[in-house]
Amino acid sequence: MTEPAPANRYDVMVVGEYYYDLIFTDLPTLPRLGTDIWARSFDDLPGASYTTALALTRLGLKAGWWCGFGTDIFSRMVLDEVRREGIDEGLFQWHDGPLRRVSAAFSFQQDRGFISYVDEHDRDPTAEDVEVAQPLVLMLQGFSRSAERLSLIRGARRNGVLVCGECQHLDFGIEAEGVVDVLQALDMFVPNESEAIQFTGATDAETALGVLERHVPTVVIKCGANGAIASHEGRRYAVPAPKVEVVDTTGAGDSFNAGLIYGVLRGAPFEEALRYAVICGSLSTTDYGGRALPREADLLARVSQDGKEKRAR
Repeated sequence: MTEPAPANRYDVMVVGEYYYDLIFTDLPTLPRLGTDIWARSFDDLPGASYTTALALTRLGLKAGWWCGFGTDIFSRMVLDEVRREGIDEGLFQWHDGPLRRVSAAFSFQQDRGFISYVDEHDRDPTAEDVEVAQPLVLMLQGFSRSAERLSLIRGARRNGVLVCGECQHLDFGIEAEGVVDVLQALDMFVPNESEAIQFTGATDAETALGVLERHVPTVVIKCGANGAIASHEGRRYAVPAPKVEVVDTTGAGDSFNAGLIYGVLRGAPFEEALRYAVICGSLSTTDYGGRALPREADLLARVSQDGKEKRAR
């Protein structure tokens, strides 16, 4: 008698580190040497891959987060929020000592900058770790061209896992050794506009998309207030962003990624999944530090509202 196939343990497995964000907003000017400037507003909260795990959880998906924590105060503060929000802890890695990851963000309406510190970086899971976790989607935050990362992606895909990657603040481009191998192993690649341009050496997002689509079946470029452009199975897409009152863009890209994965896992046509992504990214900017990450009901209400407005025009 054949045993039934095991149910997937997670909808999504997120691989990426936490950072604890100190967010300075409502600044009179950009920070510069020799000048003491005062923010009129301040907040502090977990960020980086915490935001992605939270965004997925709020959309009703079962998200497992591969992340290391230590004995330091920043790890403890993130864990407090993880437990308050009900994020799954089953894939956490525990360190006997401090594992501090801190970012000071200076945030303006359309962009932000960071000063960051990390004690050490997490190791990637292996393909065997992914097989144990049994996700439908593997979300890789940050871009690595290491042999270990390539082995992880190929192993996950052999087990039927859809693998989505992005890039953040890289000091190398697409021409660097090993980069194309990693890109060609991915199912989806989701950089933002500035990352895509820097990564490819292109002059604009459309040109960058043309470079990237030669290597990855699905490429999505996040264009902030201009929505997103994408290439999926040889076809181009462009989705505008809804009008919202922008307070802080921190976490918008993570919320976008969660909306895209939500749409894909719900079996939506690609253009609709892309619209979910743009809406999630936009809604998240209406409060500081990703505090406005939408829940599934918020997303579906906005989709319905946009549909009614479109039919009325």
